[in-house]
Order: sequence, then C-alpha cells, then structure tokens
Amino acid sequence: MKRKSQFRTVMRFEFMNYMRNKVYVGITIALVLILAIGLSIPAIIEWARSAGFDFADPNKEKPPEEAIHVIDQTGWLDMTILEQALPDELWVQSNPEQIDERTRQVKENEIGALLILETPDSWRWIVHRISMSNDVQGVIQSVLNQQFTAIKLTQAGLDESAVESVMKPAQWIVEETVQESGKSMEQTYFYTYLLLFLLYMTVMMYGQMVATSVASEKSNRAMELLITSARPLDLMFGKVLGSGLAGMAQIAVLLLTTGVFYQLNASYFADIPFIANVFNMPFEIIVYTLIFYLTGYFAYAFLYGALGSLASRTEDINTSIMPIIMLFMVAFFISFAGMLNPDAAFLKVFSFVPLVSPMAMFVRICMTDVPFVEIALSILIQVFSIWLTGWLAARIYRLGVLMYGKPPRMKTLIQMLRNAR
Repeated sequence: MKRKSQFRTVMRFEFMNYMRNKVYVGITIALVLILAIGLSIPAIIEWARSAGFDFADPNKEKPPEEAIHVIDQTGWLDMTILEQALPDELWVQSNPEQIDERTRQVKENEIGALLILETPDSWRWIVHRISMSNDVQGVIQSVLNQQFTAIKLTQAGLDESAVESVMKPAQWIVEETVQESGKSMEQTYFYTYLLLFLLYMTVMMYGQMVATSVASEKSNRAMELLITSARPLDLMFGKVLGSGLAGMAQIAVLLLTTGVFYQLNASYFADIPFIANVFNMPFEIIVYTLIFYLTGYFAYAFLYGALGSLASRTEDINTSIMPIIMLFMVAFFISFAGMLNPDAAFLKVFSFVPLVSPMAMFVRICMTDVPFVEIALSILIQVFSIWLTGWLAARIYRLGVLMYGKPPRMKTLIQMLRNAR
C-alpha cells in the first residue's frame, strides 16, 4: 500500500506541476488561439468584407498592371480564343509599333506579360519572372498550335466544316468504374502524415520534459531528498505517467478545439478535399492514434528519464539524450518513407520492432488493411518493451540520480549496471 501511495503522490505532484507551469499553460492557450483563428479565417474574411473592408477577391477583374498584352504580327490570331481559354486573365491587344515600349513595361513590372506572334510557327513570351505554379504559358502554346494548325489545313484546301470536324476533340462515351480493394492512399495520405507528425512531435516534446525535470531536480539537489523518501522505481514511473497525463490533457484540449471550430466553419472547407479527408477520418484511426501515442511515449519517456538522470546540470541534457533523439528520428524517417509504399516489406518488419513499431504500424493501419492479429501482436511487443525499458530505466535512474560530474560512458554504465544489485 505504501508503494502505491508513493507512486500516486509522485504522479499527482508531477501532473499538477505541469498544470501550474506558466509556460505549459501559456503554450496551450497560444495553440488554442492559433487553431481557433486559423480555422475561422474564411469566416473572418467574409465578415470583414460584409463590414466594408477591402480584401483581394480572386473573382475580381485583374488590374492593368497584371494584364497580358498581345502583339499579332501575323494577322491570323483570334483574340476571343485566348479569352475563352484563359477567362481569368486580362487580355489587351497592342500594335506592333509598341513592342519596345511593352517590353520595357514588362521588365519594369508595369504590365503582367507580353505575347508577340512573329510568324505562325514562331512566337515570344516575355514575363518579368516565371512562376512555377503558373500554367498560362502552356495553355497559350496549346491554343496557338491548335489555331495555326486549323489555318494551315484551310490553306491546304479543306473547307471550314472539314477543318472543324478534324480539330474537334472526339467525344468518346466511356463508362468508367474505379474501385479500390483496399484503403485509398489519396484519401489517407494527408491525415496519416498529419497524425504521424503529431506522434513525433508530442513524444519528442514530452519525453524531453521528463528528462529536463529529472535533471533540474538533480541539479538543485532536490533529488537527494526525494530518493530517500521514495523508491527509484516509484519516482521514475510517477514522473513518466504524470508527464504523460499532462501531455494527454494538452492534446485533448487541442483536438477538442480543432473539432469544434472545424464544425463551426465546415461549409468554408467543403471544396478542399484533403481537409475534408482529415476531419472525416474513421473513428478507429483516432483510437489507434491514442494507443500508439501512449505506447510510443512510455517506451521513449523511460529512456529519456534514465538518460536525463545522468546529467548533472540542465545544460547537459541535450548531450545525454542525444542517442534517444537519434533513435527516434530514425524511427520517424523509416515510417515516413513507408508512407510512399505502405505495403513494403521493410515497413511490415519494422511494425514489429520495439521503439519503431508505434509509428511504423500506425502508418500501415492508416493506409492499408492490416489483420487485427498483427496489430495485437505489435501492441503486445510494444507493451513488453515498455516494461523492459521501464525496468532498465529504473536501474539507470537509481545509479544516475546520485552520480555527479561528467556522465559515464556507455561501457562504464553497463559495468555499473552489472555490478548493481
């Protein structure tokens, strides 16, 4: 009974320490505000426009400085074809004598672009800077090729109706049925990436909090008092579970905020498929997110706490926990690479490897159909690894909390663990 009381006392103290921490509370409030404002931006813009504020309207006619000027030296161009192909652009026809002036205006960014048709087979496109996302040039090339091909066919002797029938795209009637036997990568990729990154950030952040807490208590000598009144195992498990509860509380608040403000503004995101996919993910994915967050967090948090106990000062934390950070990054990159091919053999293997499986198996569950037996086996292996890392971390913790000075090397630490009883 005494051991349970010690464990609960440490866990409660650690949890309440986070709840009273101004940085923790401030970060939570800041993230809540960012999520609330970010999901409400479309509604805010609509309200501002109705109140008379001037915002850029994508449907508004473009100003003259964004116009595309066209100089036709062939006499063959029909401007209406360009206007129909690119109705969102502002088209202005200029005289051949204005080539130098319009070229200068493009260079000085006074007009959007200049299209010069020199011959039916030669034209120039002059812009101030080529945009990677702008496909205007490709559309113009397709339109001009089609029009000049029609002109050449007419000159070859075909009448207008024959040219139109040749140039008109074939109207095929095709009944197409696309059916995927498994989960759609197009629909699952975005929320898998988002949740995988969330797992990575939360486990990394709260694990480091455990290491920092242990090192700070050791540096201010509070650990010497704690170790005499509670067993190292109770201290370790209490700290890890207390920090985990604080992390879950923060994540729950953020998820609740996201869900509420999305529902309030869902109509504004109806035309954005990947956002709809994220918020319409299956409920089982949310359950597995919680399960693999917990298993991943506890497996790494024990190691963070153990290595944090080897640091005599908080300034030495980064050096002490670097091996865990590198291991966790490797696990993340393996899982991220598996998103490109979730059926890959290497991802299946790593979904059963402790310390990697929380993210690797999670990717497989989100993007493929995984037998429940494999999921259960992966979780059982991860639970066993948590017990093993917790037992090992408690032994390191017992040695490290009273060890000051330079952290021992791995060889020395292993020898000390063998000699400890």
